[in-house]
Amino acid sequence: MKKISLIALFAALVLNVQADDLWTGSKHVCWAEGGIQIPAASFTEAQPGQKIIVYFTGATDGIEFKVMNANFDHLAGSREAAWISEDGAFEQFLTSSAVDSLKAYGLEIIGANFNCTQVALESGKDALKDGFTVWTGFFWADDWTTLELYWNGYAGVDWSKATALRIYSEANRSDFVINLMEAWGDGGLIANQTAMTPGDGFMELPLTDELRNRLANAGHWMIQFNKEAGSPFNVTDIVLVGDFSTAISNTAVESKAVKFFENGQLVIIKNGVKYNALGAQL
Repeated sequence: MKKISLIALFAALVLNVQADDLWTGSKHVCWAEGGIQIPAASFTEAQPGQKIIVYFTGATDGIEFKVMNANFDHLAGSREAAWISEDGAFEQFLTSSAVDSLKAYGLEIIGANFNCTQVALESGKDALKDGFTVWTGFFWADDWTTLELYWNGYAGVDWSKATALRIYSEANRSDFVINLMEAWGDGGLIANQTAMTPGDGFMELPLTDELRNRLANAGHWMIQFNKEAGSPFNVTDIVLVGDFSTAISNTAVESKAVKFFENGQLVIIKNGVKYNALGAQL
């Protein structure tokens, strides 16, 4: 098991024969000068589970991934407080919602201060977990480390069918701390590990109506980990599971469907009927 920072550094030094360059060059990225913009046509063959790798030098702040719709919403499954520094590479794994929005709008990569030298689309995970993937990737859980996720990752969920939230990891144990929060301080805690049950490689939070409402309406999710007495580990997936059997097929979605964002949620129009990102009728 390796920390993701080491994986990213190794990826920056070794040529991946399965990589598809999305952009190459040399550009200083900052708010005043703008970022890297990649058109939707570049993502025609993109698939859930693949990863976008951004190679950079001279970084001193963070990196953000945005889709180029009217609001420049954050890419579904991207991290808030994604800090980068010096020279290296950052990996952004793609959820199904992320792929849909990239194919519809394209991507902007932006931040406060770094030099971008290459953006590539590469193979990542062979398959995503069953359910609605809010986030997938590798996050190193050590001493009070927090995975912060933009609300865009859980936009479009049919919450009436969601029964549980699963937090997958490579810990191979359950004696660690998880604090699921929407804000720091009093009143910000939504649930912790005492409300969860261990499963095969995951901790599961059963959802009540109250929890569904809080999760759905949270401005962002902050998932804090503390390894306690055991070794640190990678968190790999945040997934909502439930009875999503009413979703329309991928074939139907891809057959001349119209996709757009409405009130921050991905909406699909097929034969005059609206569906969310899962394919559930709205």
